[in-house]
Amino acid sequence: MIRQSIARRYAQGLFAVGEKDGRYRDYLEQMRQVLSVAAFDPKIEKALMLPLIEMDKRKELLSTLAGAIGAAPPVAALLGLLLEKQRMNYLSLICDSYREIIDDKEGRARGVCYSAYPVSDEVRQRIEAALAERLGKKVELSVREDKGLIGGLKVIVGGLRIDGSVRRQLELLSERMMEE
Repeated sequence: MIRQSIARRYAQGLFAVGEKDGRYRDYLEQMRQVLSVAAFDPKIEKALMLPLIEMDKRKELLSTLAGAIGAAPPVAALLGLLLEKQRMNYLSLICDSYREIIDDKEGRARGVCYSAYPVSDEVRQRIEAALAERLGKKVELSVREDKGLIGGLKVIVGGLRIDGSVRRQLELLSERMMEE
């Protein structure tokens, strides 16, 4: 929880700069590029994340990486600050928080739809449309299969949780029967 709070503050700071210069979407992509390079080469990730290597060498590596992806000065400054404060491992959380801030600004909500069986694009789009009407935002769902549901759907968007699974319906039925 504390890590997410810290990550959110970094994300808000970078977003404020990006909103002023109109490049906030670019900044998200640049952070994602850094994360993908680190994920692609574990040696780079370890060099940036672990304080075993001298700070000057780590700064040089980060500078080279930022230059290679064409990082804007605010993103490069954030990366440098994270490196100095030994918080490079927060970058993924910062990226997630930053994306959430962008989604809020652009009136979009993302969520997950769990289903026991594959869901067609048509059904997913109908669910997104119904949620968009309810939430007043454009909704983008990713679909995941969960064989434990037996049947039905479970949708989570932000703080909203809709459980229409067969499992949940059976639980509710059991609770009602126990009350009687």
